[in-house]
Amino acid sequence: MNPWLQIPSNEYEEHMSAPGVQQLQVLNEIFRKVLDQFKPRSLCILGSTNGNGFEHLIGRDIETILGVDINYRYLAECRAWFAEELPSLNLLCVDIDQLDLHDSGLELIHAALIFEYVDVKKLLTKISGWLNYGGVLSVVLQMPSDSSEPVSETEFESIKKLSTVIKLVDIKEFFYIAEKNGLKEIYSSYVPLQKGKKFFVSYFKKMEIFKIG
Repeated sequence: MNPWLQIPSNEYEEHMSAPGVQQLQVLNEIFRKVLDQFKPRSLCILGSTNGNGFEHLIGRDIETILGVDINYRYLAECRAWFAEELPSLNLLCVDIDQLDLHDSGLELIHAALIFEYVDVKKLLTKISGWLNYGGVLSVVLQMPSDSSEPVSETEFESIKKLSTVIKLVDIKEFFYIAEKNGLKEIYSSYVPLQKGKKFFVSYFKKMEIFKIG
């Protein structure tokens, strides 16, 4: 069974917001900044969990909000908390490696700590097809740390199971695959975290690919 199906939402949140981790708060702020900068009318959040940061969607002029996650319990909580205030919210329970949105015409796709658990080449290729030209892919990647394991140590046994499936992403390879799919980097930065860890935040804009001949 996929470890993500075995992690209760309260343990996920408590782990991610623990004093030695504090990543839940950082991811929330990153999402807010993405929304403020790009002001999308249509967006997809890959790995939406139970809606961390969805409060920043309330009151915005957004026609399509799609949240995707493999854990139906996370999505049930997200729906209970936000469906009333976000009438355009649509939640889809599916393994992202199996996700197919066809030609969705999305303006923004946000993928935070997702590529560590999926087929990077396959997903980037599909994302390029889901975005409008000029649309943006917002990515948060976890960087290697010399002083901490990829999965931070906390009291929660369910979280430790992720260490068997997590695979940190090589940035150079990621950029190469993205560019081959018409996704051009327009912004990148590092965000420092607890215990020597850091996130790599990057925005990619879908460009039209002109073929000669």
